[in-house]
Amino acid sequence: MNTSSNIGFGYNVAIEKLAEELAVPQDRFDQAERRYKDLGEFLHRDESKVRDYDPDVYIQGSFALGTPIKPTSKDEDYDLDIVVSFRSLTKAQISQADLRALLLTELTAYRDARGIKNEVSDEPRRCCTLTYADGAQFHMDVLPAVPNEANMRAVLSSYLADQALAEGAIAITDKDKTSTYRIITDDWPRSNPRGFAAWFKSRQIEQLNERRRAFLDAQGKVTASVEDVPVFRVRTPLQSSIMILKRHRDEWFAERDPDLKVISVILTTLSTHAYAGEARVSDAIAKILRDMHLAIEERNGVSWIANPTDPSENFADRWEKFPERRESFFKWLEAARTDFGTVQRFSDTYIVLNELSRNLGSTLVEGARSRVAASAGSRAASVAPAAAAGASAPGLVFGGEDRRPTEPKGFG
Repeated sequence: MNTSSNIGFGYNVAIEKLAEELAVPQDRFDQAERRYKDLGEFLHRDESKVRDYDPDVYIQGSFALGTPIKPTSKDEDYDLDIVVSFRSLTKAQISQADLRALLLTELTAYRDARGIKNEVSDEPRRCCTLTYADGAQFHMDVLPAVPNEANMRAVLSSYLADQALAEGAIAITDKDKTSTYRIITDDWPRSNPRGFAAWFKSRQIEQLNERRRAFLDAQGKVTASVEDVPVFRVRTPLQSSIMILKRHRDEWFAERDPDLKVISVILTTLSTHAYAGEARVSDAIAKILRDMHLAIEERNGVSWIANPTDPSENFADRWEKFPERRESFFKWLEAARTDFGTVQRFSDTYIVLNELSRNLGSTLVEGARSRVAASAGSRAASVAPAAAAGASAPGLVFGGEDRRPTEPKGFG
């Protein structure tokens, strides 16, 4: 399907400006980078109780993928997910409970050293949480871990998947696994954030490297390698699409049942599977909304969204116990298809934004409108009379394709 033929000029401009407005400012990324690097340096200080275990500190989640979005208000925090992997420890040397206690002690010392007033929370199942009180709108979820590459390589091999994705795989702690939490055992929960980030990059490598090269050229670093540019330093069509769909999801579920909200890892994974290298955000959104359901499998009657870097893990595991979550996913998907499809052929940017304000929030849309006015007066003046008059739009064209789930694509 050629989605480009269905995209109006005004819609394309509106989508680009919405993505710009949603993007987290680079100084926030810089701030996040300083936070986790500062923690890493602290854990390697002379007095550190974990220095001998060679702690490797890095970010995971949306900040690592370059897909975080601005909070909707100043009362909300940026969620910075950090891994602390102790490279000189193994599962044969320590229990999950003792590993977590080690990290908690050091995080408490870090809090004291940095003058952070909030207590370090040990309540979450798998991580410790440190909330800054300096108006930075940051809280860090810090995940203790030990290396687990050999185990992950065996899992990927059994699924005939790419074993290279096992590089950096970790074993993590889980307080709810009471039978294994306090004993030394090989039975730890697995995670593979670096593998997921590598898969995410591989699915958009052409667009990613184009933007990395442009970033280096703008910096005057013409001889530097694109590999030196972190993913979060640029914004690709896939990243922008995920950000816009996240905000649509947030607004849609806020008016219904927030407890049923589609989790970000599902939205990100399905979007990445559906993405096919589109160069424009508007085309990428159309392709993603058309195809994102195709990576949902049915295994023995159970809906299955496989972790592409650990196919034994089902991101939709809670759908079996709570079928209303699955139902809500498809209702949201159909709503998104309708909301974006209704305006995708419009040529008037401001009408597009007016229509989308109901689905994306007025604050975001006002910001996008200001960007249009500031940077593209000529674009704003380009109005197709029929669309401007509110002519009915065709909506996203999904055709009569069979929507039965198929095998995940893009890895293995």
